[in-house]
Amino acid sequence: MTTVRGFEDLDAWQMARKLANEIYASSSSGAFAKDFVLRDQMRRAAISVLSNVAEGFERGGNAEFIQFLSIAKGSVGEVRAQAYIALDQGYIDRSKFEQLQTLASDVGKKLGGLIAYLKRSGLAGAKYKNPKPETRNPEPGTLNREAGFSIVTAVFLIVVLALLGAFIVSVTGLQQSSSQLDVQGVRAYQAARAGVEWGAYQVLDPNNTIPAAGLANCPGTTNLTGLGGSLSPFTVTVECTLGADTTEGNRNVRVYRIVATACNQPAAGSCLGTTPQSGYVERQIQATLSKCKDPTAAPPRFACG
Repeated sequence: MTTVRGFEDLDAWQMARKLANEIYASSSSGAFAKDFVLRDQMRRAAISVLSNVAEGFERGGNAEFIQFLSIAKGSVGEVRAQAYIALDQGYIDRSKFEQLQTLASDVGKKLGGLIAYLKRSGLAGAKYKNPKPETRNPEPGTLNREAGFSIVTAVFLIVVLALLGAFIVSVTGLQQSSSQLDVQGVRAYQAARAGVEWGAYQVLDPNNTIPAAGLANCPGTTNLTGLGGSLSPFTVTVECTLGADTTEGNRNVRVYRIVATACNQPAAGSCLGTTPQSGYVERQIQATLSKCKDPTAAPPRFACG
């Protein structure tokens, strides 16, 4: 059996790495590369598979490892579902679609097998390993004074152990809650990033829908909902403000500042002015962008040289 010294030795991680590379290659050109939402969502799902396998392994506990493997397996499902969208939109052909589906399915099966093995093994994980205490047998004919405990001492130990058990249960619950919030924080960041990309698409006008040398205005504050997969619990509020326009020769330059705030407990459909409750998660990303057009350049882009 192959010795596993790091997450890089796991077949599941190696296969997930190959899947991520295939998705990046498939979404790097043509119409697929211009569909920022689907492209980045699919890439984030592939990244999630790799990252959760690695993080779960490095935590050193089998219960946590199983939890992160389950998240990775869910992300594989996201990849498979999003591949259908790419096929339906004509971004990939049937051959590439079947290749991605086969590879993603194999990764999912490998993760499922690893989860099943860890559940059967009954092992707690590397971080719970303790050296076996040394035992000493008394010499024949001598009295083992440590063998007996008084009733008072025994009762005292029972009470202490009961309190310690309650404390351990409480700490374990807090650790699990913290771990779940960590995962939700990553997803909130991904949702906020999707909001920035949406805002950038609105103001940078990549399809050149604005005629002549005109520049886009900021859209009004927008609340994005209905994100796919693991981002579905989040609302993203996107704000845009204009900087001062400048002119450099024939070039007209406009600066935009986009702020995207993602949260899982919006107030009146917005992440602005919320009152956090238990389990509240929020992440915010800010980006400054600029667009330049030259009225004397060739249409339809009027690109600055």
